[in-house]
Amino acid sequence: MKIDIRVVRTPALIALVAAGLCYGSLSGSGWFRETQEKEWQRQERVAREMMLKYQAAAEDVQQIAVYYPRFKNYKAQGIVGVEDRVLWVESLQSQARALQFVSLTYSMAPPAIFSSPRFGKLVGADYYGSAMSMDMGLLHEEQLINLIAGLQADAKGVFSVDECTLERKGKRLDRSGDAANFTGHCQLMWFTIKGREGHWGESS
Repeated sequence: MKIDIRVVRTPALIALVAAGLCYGSLSGSGWFRETQEKEWQRQERVAREMMLKYQAAAEDVQQIAVYYPRFKNYKAQGIVGVEDRVLWVESLQSQARALQFVSLTYSMAPPAIFSSPRFGKLVGADYYGSAMSMDMGLLHEEQLINLIAGLQADAKGVFSVDECTLERKGKRLDRSGDAANFTGHCQLMWFTIKGREGHWGESS
């Protein structure tokens, strides 16, 4: 039996092309699924990163709501920000006048970065200390105690008493009110917290 090649050739070519199309379709669908899966994974990763950023931002906003009013209050009290040395001196002079000191001399050193193991370390800020030295002529010893108490109550800022000495000048007290019966010396340290460059919108 003879087979006419011309008759068989066309169906054979059609079958071959169809087989190629089927294979291409199958492999193409696999590539499509793989591409779609990678894209889905990428979008899921982006969505997860965005959610983490959103959660972090929400926590930051909550922290600001809690702590920013305190921060503003500390600034108003003179604890945070640039030291107000003029007000410290004015408060000292006002207390001395009210307590009727016989004499008062004082000096104040420039602010310097202050470190202490008790205070720990700050992020983006530094502790500053300004040393104030005072020499006083007093009528009685309670004037020195009242001065420290008055500064703690009225002065804008925070300070510590580093040293205080009191010495009686004579054996007998002068009750005229014109002469000092005691000499006092105190060393105070006034504290502030200042942001470094780029923090809190302030320059160090």
